[in-house]
Amino acid sequence: MRVLLPILLVLMLPACTSILLGDASTTEPGLSTDDRSSAEVAADNAISAAIRQKLGADPAVKRYAIGISTIDGHVTLRGTVGSFAARDGAVRIASGTDGVKSVRNRIVVNTNY
Repeated sequence: MRVLLPILLVLMLPACTSILLGDASTTEPGLSTDDRSSAEVAADNAISAAIRQKLGADPAVKRYAIGISTIDGHVTLRGTVGSFAARDGAVRIASGTDGVKSVRNRIVVNTNY
């Protein structure tokens, strides 16, 4: 039994990954699919990288872990920061980055952070 359990876990891992991340071949409701071309994905990744670099250079923002996702030039920022200035600065930086069409602010301010 001790040997069987790890083997089963290893065999189940690819199926779990497809379920959690979504698989382009699946059409199940709630599972993500990505219809973007590789060029579009690369452009979105470049936008996210540029924002990440700018956030890392900003003294008010760099200490916070801010998640960045970009789809078709539309950016979503997520995370928790310790001040409204940091949150607003992150949104300003993202908005001013080339290729960004819109910014969805999902950053939470926790002044005890």
